[in-house]
Order: sequence, then structure tokens, then C-alpha cells
Amino acid sequence: MNRQDLINTLVARRDASGLSTAEIALRSGLTERSVRNALSLQGNPQMSSLLALVDALGLELQLAPKGFGETAATDPGYRPVATRVGHAVAQAPAPPPYIATNNKRRSP
Repeated sequence: MNRQDLINTLVARRDASGLSTAEIALRSGLTERSVRNALSLQGNPQMSSLLALVDALGLELQLAPKGFGETAATDPGYRPVATRVGHAVAQAPAPPPYIATNNKRRSP
């Protein structure tokens, strides 16, 4: 997908959702002018604006290796499999269990 395909997809989603530029701006935190510019024929939004627009339109941006899914064009039996990658959250290891100790000194 190239830049223009991405913009066309966002515009189609906007049209299908029935959202106005003002509503998208409100949902995305962008100005109406930024939304209009991003979704224009010459649109070239910054990554942060693109992510805000995608989210405001109820979409999710996913990355795939170049050429991924090209088999579909040459193999009529090909069926893509939906996958979700990147939802694992790195977490710090759990602290060791707390062991209660009695630090009182015993008197002889």
C-alpha cells in the first residue's frame, strides 16, 4: 500500500462512517484544518497525525513485510489468516515473594 492508497482508505472510512471533519478533529485531537489537509489528494500527514486519524476512524494500523499476501494474486486457493502481532507488553520480572522475618534480637 502506498501513501495515496492509505489516504484513499481513510477517506473511504470517513465517508462510510458519516463523520464530519469537525467530529474527526474532535475525536483525534487534531485541528479541522489538519484533518482536511491530511485527507486531501495531496495529503501527507505526520506519523502522529496519521495514528490519531486512524484511531479516530476506528481503524488499526498494522505493518507487514513487503510482499506479504502477494500469494493471493497467484494462488486461487490462498486464504489469508488474520493474526495480531505486538500485543505482548514487556513487563518487569515479578519481585521475589516477600518473606517475613523477625529481626528482633533474642536476649541471652
